[in-house]
Amino acid sequence: MDRQAEMKIYRSFRNIGLKSAIVTWGVFDGVHRGHQLLIKNVVRWARKINKPSLVITFQNHPERVLNSPLPEKHSLFITSLEHRLLLLQELGVDYCLVLKFTKRLSRLSGRAFVNRIIKTLSPAGVVVTDNVRFGRNRSGNIDTLRNILAEKRIGLRVIKPLKYGAKATSSSRIRKAIQSGQLKDATRMLGRTVTILGTVVRGKGRGRLLGYPTANIDPHNEILPPHGVYTGYATVLSEPKPRRRQALINIGTRPTFRTNVISRIIVEAYLLNYPEKALYGRDILLEIIRRIRDERRFQSADLLVNQIKQDLSRI
Repeated sequence: MDRQAEMKIYRSFRNIGLKSAIVTWGVFDGVHRGHQLLIKNVVRWARKINKPSLVITFQNHPERVLNSPLPEKHSLFITSLEHRLLLLQELGVDYCLVLKFTKRLSRLSGRAFVNRIIKTLSPAGVVVTDNVRFGRNRSGNIDTLRNILAEKRIGLRVIKPLKYGAKATSSSRIRKAIQSGQLKDATRMLGRTVTILGTVVRGKGRGRLLGYPTANIDPHNEILPPHGVYTGYATVLSEPKPRRRQALINIGTRPTFRTNVISRIIVEAYLLNYPEKALYGRDILLEIIRRIRDERRFQSADLLVNQIKQDLSRI
């Protein structure tokens, strides 16, 4: 992962002290190819006129507030907020304003929402897609925005949404593709490999006893592919020079060692050629490349070890 200039993050409109930026807004879950096109246009325009670039996003998904409670499968992100911020920084964004989406915010009309941005930020320009919707009941659209910005003499650039197949690339399509194991489709819509950002937590140490110490990962409420064993890469982000390492990744419930009928989903990764040292508390980025088999129960630890050797030979 390339190191980028540090992106400054604000957590509210108060005391933001930033004026004349080129601005866009959205949840940007997944930061997919359509999002990337939009944000690259923000960064390019800002640099051309020597102004800062600013992305406004939300720490929670508006759907969770507007349609609460959501079923669990609809409440997960493709990318957690921390993951999203990393991806926005990689795109060269100077500033990010992270807002909590609340009932109060949801009641703002489209005009009131845009006026809040203008009053607080005095943007030099705004970039959106032509299907943008915002404000109470999604009442604001591109015509609303165009009229408001024209009144204030603020520049506007409008981007056509990208399509994958006959339909627009969207976070909901990618979410469904990942959950159903259609990783090639998800990868094409994302414009990068399907990734999981998580924090290493303590496990039971069984991998170490088997001779294959694994990092047990809390995936921060991110969408996961179906249970199974995958080839991929792992990057320990806290290293001075983060390096991609080949990894064998298991997503599931560890059926060989499961003692109860229902068990939480576990994500664990065996990093090849990684010096054995404690990773607890560190963030790891997993890239999911290919599913090689189902997760299954083995009658003994020896049989599991033999299967792991076979799995490693397929990396």
